[in-house]
Amino acid sequence: MEEVPMAVIAIRNLNKTTGAARIALQQISILKNMGYRVTVICEKVNKKIIASYGADLKIISKIPLSSYMRRLWFSRRANTWCKHKKPSLVISHGDMGNADIIFMHNCVDLAHEIIYPNSPQQQKSVSKIHSRILRKSNYQHIVANSQLMANDLASRYEIPSQKISISYPGFDSYQFDATKKSTFRQKKRDELGIKKEEKLIGLITSGDFKKRNLDFFIEIARDLVKKSGALYRFLVVGQGEVEAYKEKAIRLGVDQYFIWKKTVPEVEHYYAALDLFVLPAHIEEFGCVILEAMACSTLTLMSERVGAGELLKGELKSLIVEGYLSEQWAQKIESLMLKDNTFTSSQLVNTASCYTYKYQYQALQSIISAHLKKNIKDDVCTSHSEKSANR
Repeated sequence: MEEVPMAVIAIRNLNKTTGAARIALQQISILKNMGYRVTVICEKVNKKIIASYGADLKIISKIPLSSYMRRLWFSRRANTWCKHKKPSLVISHGDMGNADIIFMHNCVDLAHEIIYPNSPQQQKSVSKIHSRILRKSNYQHIVANSQLMANDLASRYEIPSQKISISYPGFDSYQFDATKKSTFRQKKRDELGIKKEEKLIGLITSGDFKKRNLDFFIEIARDLVKKSGALYRFLVVGQGEVEAYKEKAIRLGVDQYFIWKKTVPEVEHYYAALDLFVLPAHIEEFGCVILEAMACSTLTLMSERVGAGELLKGELKSLIVEGYLSEQWAQKIESLMLKDNTFTSSQLVNTASCYTYKYQYQALQSIISAHLKKNIKDDVCTSHSEKSANR
């Protein structure tokens, strides 16, 4: 009977519907289809979901210590388990060292430097564990989710460029598509109390309003209301503390133009209601919200430090704004709102359509297959990878 090789995926938290979690679940499917027996090493997990994917579980108990010590404990226990079990392939999501492939999802040091340029660097637990893993561990390859991230990883950790590749995240094309505009736009605008002549500008995010620069969005709103003859409303959707931002809107005299909403499952309805989606983030390693808005045929405007902007080609690059002068952003928005953007929106839909979950699956499969072809030497894994390539 042929021996079945084992593959391990190490990710501390597989209990939330984050981008990292979705990628890890796709990796399980890919490896299962390649003929691997897959074990997921984690701390928090939805056991039913893992069981439905046909993977085994190794849960590392959480210890009541500091965040960094918990992360270090997880990394060491995962390394020890793998050393004992000797899996043929180990994939990490930045939570353990000595992995064959490490998928990175954020640049915590770069974000701190950009958002708090005058603040002394106080290395956080995530930063410390990333530094330890990327500087001291043995790994074959790093996967970044944008060129922005790849550049930072290469320079910060002195990683040779040939050891880093880029795999852009995908979006759910069933939830986000151009038909949502005609289906939900008017209903949602009526629900929000948006008049026909009003332009609805939105910032939609999962959270972390500081990183996504909600402060600056409010300043843009002030300049639009003050200088423009058009009628504007502003929508903010996301989880997090908003009282300080509401107070700022009051101080700037624009609070009556704002609508504040918590994140909801049917976020595509809000994209459909918008005339323009704006993401003026200090930094966004990728930004799946950009893809979601584009797929819903919603005009988008973003800062130069948003990784998803790397997908825009040709004339669409004009939707990337350099710098953080609120007057400049307001002028750009006003010019967009005064013209017909039907063709531009169509181009955005076409661009987004290339980066669905199907694309993401195929990209991940290519990365894993390329690694196996280059690095796996044992006969068992070689035979399984060859079989999967012929399927």
